[in-house]
Amino acid sequence: MKDIQKFLAHPVILFKIHYTTVHDIVGEMIGKLAAEKPQLNIDTEKLMRCVVEDESDHKILDVMQGMGLDENEAPETEQTFITILCETNEVQENQVVMCLLPNPVNMGTGAEEVHFICLVISPVKEKKIKSAVEVARSYSTLLADYKLRRRLTRAHDPKEFAHLFELEVHRIFTEQRNDMSSLKIAGSEEEVGDRWCFGMDFIKDCKRRLPHYLSDYTDGMGSCASIQKISSTIFFLYFALIMPCIAFGVLHHYITHGIIDVRKVILSQAFSGFLFAIFGGQPLVIVQTTVPVAIYTKVIYSISQNYEMDFHSFYALTGLWNCFFMIIYSLTGCSKLMKYCSRSTEEIFGLFISIAFAVDAIKYLVQEFNDDFCFIEGHCNAAKALVALILLLGTVFIGNEIYNFRYSPYLTGTRRVLVADYALPTAVLIMSFIGSFLFKDVELATFTDDKPDEMFTVPPLKGVTAGMVFGSMGLGLALSVLIFMDQNIASSMVNSPRNRLRKGSAYHLDLMVVAIINGILSIFGMPWIHAALPLSPLHVRALADIEEHMDHGHLKEIVVYVRETRITTLVSHILIALSLLMIPSPLNFIPIPVLYGLFLFLAISALSDFQLWERMLLIFTEQNSYPPTHYIRKVPQRMVHCFTFIQLFQLAILCAFSFAGSPYLKMCFPVLLALMLPIRANIIPKLIPKRYLDALDGHF
Repeated sequence: MKDIQKFLAHPVILFKIHYTTVHDIVGEMIGKLAAEKPQLNIDTEKLMRCVVEDESDHKILDVMQGMGLDENEAPETEQTFITILCETNEVQENQVVMCLLPNPVNMGTGAEEVHFICLVISPVKEKKIKSAVEVARSYSTLLADYKLRRRLTRAHDPKEFAHLFELEVHRIFTEQRNDMSSLKIAGSEEEVGDRWCFGMDFIKDCKRRLPHYLSDYTDGMGSCASIQKISSTIFFLYFALIMPCIAFGVLHHYITHGIIDVRKVILSQAFSGFLFAIFGGQPLVIVQTTVPVAIYTKVIYSISQNYEMDFHSFYALTGLWNCFFMIIYSLTGCSKLMKYCSRSTEEIFGLFISIAFAVDAIKYLVQEFNDDFCFIEGHCNAAKALVALILLLGTVFIGNEIYNFRYSPYLTGTRRVLVADYALPTAVLIMSFIGSFLFKDVELATFTDDKPDEMFTVPPLKGVTAGMVFGSMGLGLALSVLIFMDQNIASSMVNSPRNRLRKGSAYHLDLMVVAIINGILSIFGMPWIHAALPLSPLHVRALADIEEHMDHGHLKEIVVYVRETRITTLVSHILIALSLLMIPSPLNFIPIPVLYGLFLFLAISALSDFQLWERMLLIFTEQNSYPPTHYIRKVPQRMVHCFTFIQLFQLAILCAFSFAGSPYLKMCFPVLLALMLPIRANIIPKLIPKRYLDALDGHF
């Protein structure tokens, strides 16, 4: 600590120099030290020969790097910094020079994205505890902290760099002292926490999140980069929500024969999202009506028509029963059951949602070609079908190309991320312009606007019978299981340790808020909502700062910081509410194919986060080309593929029941989803040894 305080008293910092070779950078660092401290009378050429072995090879004699743990607690080299150490008679006491590079520099194997360089120079006869190795170890330990590195990269000048370094050093030492003290009382707290009481888990969630409530509005507003990130996320959320609202509105209009339309879906989204942004526990969770909810609405409508019941009343009763059961789940701590929900279950459901999006897009294209393309003699409008195909695939192509621009070599890293953050709105606007103006002679489908006289219609209660009440209770129970599983799986993916969130989870509080919102929506005949996939994890990623690490030629992304803010959700849903004023124009300028292209884009962009998708590709990949992931190192290839096929079988069962033609088979979907928990906990461990499951299916 004394060496660090001595450095902070007279810091020598080389700030954002544009050199890319070790020899040039080290030469500048030594030159900076000689200029800042002329009293040392340093022979720069002699010191350079002490640090760099050969001027032509540019090899450094002694380097120290940090060793960390990867997502499965396996050791890995920290490649974002190097500490160069040197012992020489040119100095009488330890000297430290720090350098921040403007962009990561490839300095060879094991140091392929160096952003920070620390040069430690010590006298030859220094005490062992003050030797170059010990001092370098201290600085390497500090630089291994990802929070420190993130803050230092935000510095604008050497003075601010030194100030931020001092603050972060103080934070690290404070956290270490707190961690040591918390270990002493951990046992007694666990004993008290194990006692169950009705509503206790809900109260704990409220107490956990309440101290952070004000910071949820201010977090991430302290720098221009964060404000820019929040602004781009607001636009991303707006387009990622308003487009599905229109698409789901069209779908609900078809399912319910106009009873639920685009206006009601948009109003439902704006109302529920706004309330959840204010009262929800985890602000990064995005609530939305989804494909499973639309499927369930179709089931309710079919039953109401088959038994000649009023749909409004039957829908409201089902939603109110669902609200009742979800409140019970929240107050009894049922979300604790999700400890049996492993990563594999989350990914099966997440991949199912992506497949559902893709199936909807493919169904639309097939319908367009069946109706308008000349497969048989009759009415032909081949141009309409072809333009629909162009717009749908064009939306996916442009969106993916801009989204993947962050991995290109063009511009700087900050500008690449900025461009990639606007991938979704850019793709929608470009293809909407092409569809509405360049292909204006082709009559493309847009959503219809019936504009009901009353948006808030309360269902009549006169015709409600005992059969409707008990029948809706059964449907409400099944619906509550569906929303319970969807809500908690999406929340679990948001609260994953990989995202490094700091403020804690609030599963029971979120469940209570969703229950109350759905109760209100049921009364007015609006679509139900819950935490949405893949939008919730994509929201987290949009607000995250990410470090890229190279491991044997394979790129690995690590989240270092997430802005846990309510602003993005709040503002985006205010914009969605204002979008009601844009019906029918200009929202009807967005062709239906672009909406389904958006679905396909969201489905594809979410695949990279699924380990299941990565393992599916391994089935067709040559073994020599496998990535150096933790499970490849620890699990035999046969077991990896066996676990993948087990997951694919479960996924196929979900798809078979969900996409079945019979509404009664679709009602089994929530039960099947819930059954995956005991299957993973009790059956799969008998097929695959536990040590392999821990590597394949651990929560990282």
